Amino acid sequence: MLLNRPRADALMDRDGIDAIVASTPINTYYLSSWATDASWGFGDLALALLPRDHAKEAAVLTVEVDTGQPQQRGGTWMRIVRGYARKPGIGAGGTQGALTSEGLPQNHPEAVADYLREIGLDRGSRIAFEDRGLGLDVAEMLGGAIEAVGARDFLRDIRMVKTPEEMGHMRAASRKTELALQISAEAIAAGATCAEAERVFWSAAALSGARPVFLLITPYRPGFGRLDKTAPLLPGDTITFDATCEFAHYTSDIGRTAVIGMPNAEQLRVFNATRLGWRAALPHFRAGALSTDVEKAVTGCIQAAGNPEFRGCGLHSVGLEHTDHPHANGGMHTFELVDGMVISCDLPWIGPDIGKFHFEDIIYLKDGEAEILNNPDGRLLACIDGRTVPVE
Repeated sequence: MLLNRPRADALMDRDGIDAIVASTPINTYYLSSWATDASWGFGDLALALLPRDHAKEAAVLTVEVDTGQPQQRGGTWMRIVRGYARKPGIGAGGTQGALTSEGLPQNHPEAVADYLREIGLDRGSRIAFEDRGLGLDVAEMLGGAIEAVGARDFLRDIRMVKTPEEMGHMRAASRKTELALQISAEAIAAGATCAEAERVFWSAAALSGARPVFLLITPYRPGFGRLDKTAPLLPGDTITFDATCEFAHYTSDIGRTAVIGMPNAEQLRVFNATRLGWRAALPHFRAGALSTDVEKAVTGCIQAAGNPEFRGCGLHSVGLEHTDHPHANGGMHTFELVDGMVISCDLPWIGPDIGKFHFEDIIYLKDGEAEILNNPDGRLLACIDGRTVPVE
């Protein structure tokens, strides 16, 4: 199951939450494993309702036509799937129904309010809604008898600790991201421009069974600066990759650097400082540490390893979202590391006369250890004779 039910229970107890209502595809999928092409693609069809009391049935509430659609993966563990009316005349699984929607809830608030009544949570309950507006509508429909609170960051808090099923998806996403990135770099080694290599990445990710999400590919010429993506590349130019692919809706985030030809002594010096400093900093990634403290430790380790001009790094969790930890109002705030979370750390650096470098691994914190999910080799690639060669 994707849902970490013990963590959800603990956090619901902490905040006095009687039920959670998810309403975006990401969180409906997380709570219930419900994912049809319709509900995911249109984004406002399916909801999931998870009571704290395990004796009360959790439920998927979705437009009636969606109730019979094929699932993208194994389907929901929730036994209750209820339809509501979106338009008359469409029945379960897309069959033609009578031109009436009589007897069905007519919209999201009605569907949620009806189900809360059914399971006895319509009076005196504290319900966490991912969509606070939906929560206010439901509360009004129930005569103000429930307390509706926001749940967007509450759901992120639950999702920080990954289940074994989630980790299987994340390992696959990491593997497919680095594979697509590697093939993109091979295209550059064979003479492609960065614009052409970008298209290679999108194709390679899809061919591997992933969904390409993001590639920031940047060519840089020492002594000149950033190049256009269509510019021919010359020996000594550096190319940075910051790549993300999804598998089963779980994401990854990996950064690498390529050099046209063999890197020179200064390029090797600064990159080795990053590599050695990163290795020395890994013990700082532990449950209970604050993200900002870890960032300072990583920066200090890289400076001590031979690049005193390294100025900073960026830490964030990874999962169903690129930033999978609570971040109120979209801000990148300090967060506490927890056992079982997956983290990415951006390590960018630009030396105007040396080159632009990027280094980013995916790490999994588990039982006091920091496991690198991606292949730790090949962070620096030399493009030689039409192929890439890892430089370690």
